[in-house]
Amino acid sequence: MIRSGILADTAHVAIACALLVAAPIADAHHSVAGQFDIKSTVTVSGVVSKVHWVNPHFYIEVDVKQPAQHVAVWRLEGVPIGVARKAGLTKAALQGQGETVTIVAHPARDGTSHLGYLVKISYPDGTVYPFAADAECGRSD
Repeated sequence: MIRSGILADTAHVAIACALLVAAPIADAHHSVAGQFDIKSTVTVSGVVSKVHWVNPHFYIEVDVKQPAQHVAVWRLEGVPIGVARKAGLTKAALQGQGETVTIVAHPARDGTSHLGYLVKISYPDGTVYPFAADAECGRSD
């Protein structure tokens, strides 16, 4: 009787510890629709200045020229790294060669300017990387 009580208490402690460890991980992962307005898109053109190839998602920064030669830095979240790799996408491919790219993105739901979720990126050579089911893909040669 005592032995089973100790085992039960140990199991409860182990479960509580597992939940405490997992809680920040679960909280760190978010839904796209929770942070971005997936019913609307914005289109911007600029030069990819940085690629952050980190788990769980990659992020890019795009320098977009504004009136009076000001530059706005757009920060865009992409798909998970594993998904990008399976599609054959690399950090170097995202970086491009310093050319101007066209980006379609879902804007931030809370209205944060210059923040979005990458839907599609198009390069001048006709290469298109789609990140949504309805985004066009491939080359337009």
